[in-house]
Amino acid sequence: MYYENGRILTVGLGLIAVVATALVVTVIGGSVEELAYAFAGGIGVAVVVIGSYAYGDRKGLPHSHSVAVAGIALGLLATAAILGRLLTEFGA
Repeated sequence: MYYENGRILTVGLGLIAVVATALVVTVIGGSVEELAYAFAGGIGVAVVVIGSYAYGDRKGLPHSHSVAVAGIALGLLATAAILGRLLTEFGA
């Protein structure tokens, strides 16, 4: 893939993610506050996942290993989100 196409793909996927987030929050009846939380959470997850991939790439790991590190980071974030939701729903 050429660098220019990669940039277009990244911007396109980012735009799709923003529109999908806004659509989902609006359809389920969320307010502007929930929309702001959703965007902030999405930015936070993106920073952690992309940062973990970049860290692995900078340390000289092969591409597949860097992707695995990013996948593990995403899995840990999902686990933390589910655990937090369960603890707030059912108490601890």
